Amino acid sequence: MLSDPDAASDTADPHRALGEFLTEYEAERLVVALEAGESTTGALREITRIRRPEAGRLLRAAGLGHDDVSSAAAILRAIAGARSIRTSITPVWTMPGPQSTHGRLTSEVLRLIDGARISVTCASYNFTSHSRMWDALRAASLRPETTVTVYVDAVAGTPQQVADHLPAATVFATTTLPGAPRPLVSHAKMIVIDHTVVLTTSANFSYRAETTNIELGLLVHDTALATSVESTLRAQHGTLFDHVTPTVTGRRSQ
Repeated sequence: MLSDPDAASDTADPHRALGEFLTEYEAERLVVALEAGESTTGALREITRIRRPEAGRLLRAAGLGHDDVSSAAAILRAIAGARSIRTSITPVWTMPGPQSTHGRLTSEVLRLIDGARISVTCASYNFTSHSRMWDALRAASLRPETTVTVYVDAVAGTPQQVADHLPAATVFATTTLPGAPRPLVSHAKMIVIDHTVVLTTSANFSYRAETTNIELGLLVHDTALATSVESTLRAQHGTLFDHVTPTVTGRRSQ
């Protein structure tokens, strides 16, 4: 059974334990599934597989499920509301010299990726092995509970190299439109964590961007924005972005 450091013992207060375990996104997906007529087991398919057994155990402990959809939905909506994060925007910089905390933008990115519980979606124009993101994204992709999706430019982003380095992740590169002489250029630079936090930045995933350049990022806590960014990118699969197949088979840690 999954052991989660954020999941409290359910012996004293099973509703509190459930509220501490579920994310806003998970609670909302459970409500939608239950109200659509799914069984409790069916609704739990909305939860990441590695977290599903613990979510099911806590639901049972709290006496929530398809037998009383109205009560379950009310409590799950309360959990989603309590877990929601009001929109906040924080600027984070990278600057050489004493005028700013050196590399703070990079440090913030690494902190976010290390703390991801469900997913990491990111995009960069340039992505090199000298970037600290190179190892951070690989580590995240090997965590069994975390899905990693990367979008890169077909030329500057070294997509095959990235896909081979991240075989447990899903990598996309810009496509070449019919009649075009070269692939589309993807200049977007952003990271979305757990469908909740968005960091949009001027920095590429490169050594210079992370150490010597002047770069600005905006860290935004907004689930609606995160959902919009991810759904927009997904809608372009097979149109503006093509999947890059790794030449090696990825394995997640057990």
